[in-house]
Amino acid sequence: MGYYPVFWEMGDRPVLLVGGGNVADEKVHKLVDAGARVTIVAPSLIPEVKRYVDEGRATWIERRFAPGDTEGYEVVMVATDDGEVNRQVADEARSREIWVNAADDVANCDFILPSLAKRGKIAIATSTGGSSPALARWLRERMEEFLSEDVELLGDLLAEVRVMARQRDRECAGSCDQTRTPPPLLCKECPNRIAPDTWQASIDDELQALLRAGDYQRAKAQLITSLGIDLPLKPRVGEAAASAGGD
Repeated sequence: MGYYPVFWEMGDRPVLLVGGGNVADEKVHKLVDAGARVTIVAPSLIPEVKRYVDEGRATWIERRFAPGDTEGYEVVMVATDDGEVNRQVADEARSREIWVNAADDVANCDFILPSLAKRGKIAIATSTGGSSPALARWLRERMEEFLSEDVELLGDLLAEVRVMARQRDRECAGSCDQTRTPPPLLCKECPNRIAPDTWQASIDDELQALLRAGDYQRAKAQLITSLGIDLPLKPRVGEAAASAGGD
């Protein structure tokens, strides 16, 4: 199998979920939380799944899957323990060029779902290619331990300062005739470019210690200084030389 890892935008995407048991419960809450428009086809629902219907966060068609049910959906997920139903749903979805996932049934999957550890805006996905759900769960639990409050704060800090860096990029791009299409891609020779290695080096022990101590503002100030965002924009090399010659 040639799986390609990807995070998929699900906001307002129509999704069909076939099944209403425990496996459906595992899938529906992640789909709903991601903003998908979920329709469930199943003769019955366990209380945990029905809660989403009662709250108006999912729609329920109260019957077994029938031919034609996949029409109009962009993603289909099968959460039954019936291999024949899995095959029937997968065959119809694929005939309509709709991506399909069938729980624990790789033959009827166009994609598989990783084991996900999430805290705040940070998500770490792990997968064993469908070969060992137990190992995937073990890895997820280790990742959940790693995703401490400090890591979440670090993610928030880097995101906030990145907005400032992008604003600085736009200011630089606004006065440069070598800038490419937005979002501003600064020319390779730009003296204001913040190299990826500079970002990595700025996440040092001192920065992390400040976050552990709860001193977010000092950590932010240190990061800004480390990246040079607080400094005036530098002229391009050619401009600097011309300016020096003019003096």
